[in-house]
Amino acid sequence: MKLTRYDRILIFGLIAVALLCLLIIRCMATRADAVIVSINGREAIRSPLIQNRHFSVHGQLGEAEIEIKDGRVRMVNSPCPKKECVQTGWIDKPYQAIICLPGRIVIRLTSGNDEIDGITE
Repeated sequence: MKLTRYDRILIFGLIAVALLCLLIIRCMATRADAVIVSINGREAIRSPLIQNRHFSVHGQLGEAEIEIKDGRVRMVNSPCPKKECVQTGWIDKPYQAIICLPGRIVIRLTSGNDEIDGITE
């Protein structure tokens, strides 16, 4: 089967539109601007990501250390046995989360445009 000139134009056009859509989505993607730490399902701390901080929170198992630095957040130390929350490392995009199930601690990032998150909760 041989492609005609119009087939090639159509294929090229579809690829160009797809790349343009991808570029628009990338440009419109928001950055996270706040971190929310919840303990036992209740918001305990809300802090902007522009402020570098190191703080501790008391979860179900004990004290956990959280660090905010350069627009990112991570759990530095946790009393949970497997430490999967610590191994998650840094997060920096809206709606990403670090969850410590044994300690019942949730760290999540939000952006200024949070309508979707309010509906899904």
